[in-house]
Amino acid sequence: MTWDEIKGTWRQSKGKLKEKWAGGPLTYLGLQVCGFPNLFTLVGPHNASTFCNMTRCIEQNADWVTALIRHMLERGYSRAEPSVDAEASWTAHVHESASRMLFTQIDSWMTGINSNVPTKRGRKVVVYAAGAPKYREKCDAVAANGYEGFLLR
Repeated sequence: MTWDEIKGTWRQSKGKLKEKWAGGPLTYLGLQVCGFPNLFTLVGPHNASTFCNMTRCIEQNADWVTALIRHMLERGYSRAEPSVDAEASWTAHVHESASRMLFTQIDSWMTGINSNVPTKRGRKVVVYAAGAPKYREKCDAVAANGYEGFLLR
């Protein structure tokens, strides 16, 4: 999916995450979802933790979210949510990174296909395939730039 396709399919969710993700996950850094403020998805889709050593990578997620919450508290914010543009851009980056990988061409849970569940037939990108070092670099840059891409209120 391209950034424009992802942004074009986004809608402000008043319902369930399941509804928003019907066509595949949409995230920012694999840590948050637009329309669901303060819902942090540690080790969720589009996150490096799903494709690396879980213990080491969840630690990065927990430390990063803790730092974001500390940043929010120090400034009097109580709500964090990614912007539509940040979510669309990240999701497009995840899809572009995965497009170079052979595993995205086979049927497996990693591509959202489960032959035992009739409703799980459409191919989706659920993992961040650019690697944990690149993921950490991206997250660190977002934090260094005042948590750009997040709407803090």
